[in-house]
Amino acid sequence: MKTAIVILGGGLIEEGGKWRTTNFEEKGDKFGTLGDRLRVVAGSFLHGDFPQSKIVCSGGKGQLKDQEDAPTVASVLYDELVELGIPADDIIKEESSGNTFEQLKEALKIIEKSEFDKVLIVSNEYHLPRIKAMLENFPDLKGYSEYDFKLESAEKILVEHDPEAWKEVVRRAYESEEMKERIRLEEKGVLDIRERKYKIK
Repeated sequence: MKTAIVILGGGLIEEGGKWRTTNFEEKGDKFGTLGDRLRVVAGSFLHGDFPQSKIVCSGGKGQLKDQEDAPTVASVLYDELVELGIPADDIIKEESSGNTFEQLKEALKIIEKSEFDKVLIVSNEYHLPRIKAMLENFPDLKGYSEYDFKLESAEKILVEHDPEAWKEVVRRAYESEEMKERIRLEEKGVLDIRERKYKIK
């Protein structure tokens, strides 16, 4: 069975001339905390669980589109996965999308072209309800229903694979006011999708 692990991109920050994904305690994007570094590490663990899989790194410049020197999110995900030991040949970059909906749409094109059978979509726990709502309500994403696909919580994967390193990190993050606000915004997004008020552009 050909398995695709789709890592949805988040935010980026520049540190010492190098761009990287963000941790919970750092500013993630214009909506607040992201913790998208967890998606990368979780994706590397999943690749270990499915060694014949390919990882699709999804994300163009997103909210950094007006910053000329900023890289694509997918290129940073790619570099971080390679640093974690994932073979470069097992990584596919999707660099044209600008938001969650576009990431899912562009990743689906890659999945269909490459004839995968199983699809694992990786993101943070707080993000999964909005992804699920998109998959259920947007016609452009209906193609996922043709696959054996599953939404994977980065937090759960990390706690299962390395509880000593991640259990307390995740607990603290989800007790923070920043995360409570992020979850509130995500819940509003889910409601807007269901009520056909959600803007995808």
